[in-house]
Amino acid sequence: MSLVDVQFLGCGDAFGTGGRFNTCFHVVSAKNSFLIDCGATSLVAMRKFEIEPNSIDMIFLSHLHGDHFAGVIFFLMDARYVSARTRPLVIAGPKGTKQRLMEAMEALYPGCWEKGVEFEVIFVELTLNHLQGLNGVKVYPYQAKHLADGNDFILRFEVDEKIITFSGDTGWTPELATAAHGSDLLICESYHFDEKCEFHLDYETIHENRGFLHTRKLILTHLGPEALARKNEMDLEVAFDGLLISV
Repeated sequence: MSLVDVQFLGCGDAFGTGGRFNTCFHVVSAKNSFLIDCGATSLVAMRKFEIEPNSIDMIFLSHLHGDHFAGVIFFLMDARYVSARTRPLVIAGPKGTKQRLMEAMEALYPGCWEKGVEFEVIFVELTLNHLQGLNGVKVYPYQAKHLADGNDFILRFEVDEKIITFSGDTGWTPELATAAHGSDLLICESYHFDEKCEFHLDYETIHENRGFLHTRKLILTHLGPEALARKNEMDLEVAFDGLLISV
């Protein structure tokens, strides 16, 4: 069984707290190289950490907030104008991913996408509670508790017999424990420290429910101002931009 590398290209919130990049994780296995979320600053982060955009096979999106998906627009523009991409790119996300991306692309760069590209973009709509296999990667979306319309996921990946779970943005839900069960890595958002919020997790809640999260390794991400200011009070591992681990 080979190792799977996970690099935190961005572990920040939507507001640049602590000077950290928006959410973006780079997963590399023997056969795959893909991103989990691609926030607005992700192409900058890829340049900083010397990740070649053309090496990316797929981009998986947990939900369609700008700090989790808007970087795809810049990724596509780079693919067309700078990196001269020719190989296919899979973009997999919740319902409406293609429409939202195309609308955002047109708003930011009117008319550019209509000129055509030299590579195929394959949009895949992930379905809640349905296992899907894409290029050898298995992904299972669980229901997150973040958006009022429910169009958001906790994502569980199986890559080279390793299991990686990402909470996405979510309030506490038993779905998180289910998605994390038996995982080699759980990447879990902790926007707050002890302030309670229906749509985001806090460190205190995660700590209290740690016994339900049966994972070999838990790393906190997406810390907001309150949580980041009290990071030294946490006894769980906290991500930083550039963190590279193998599972």
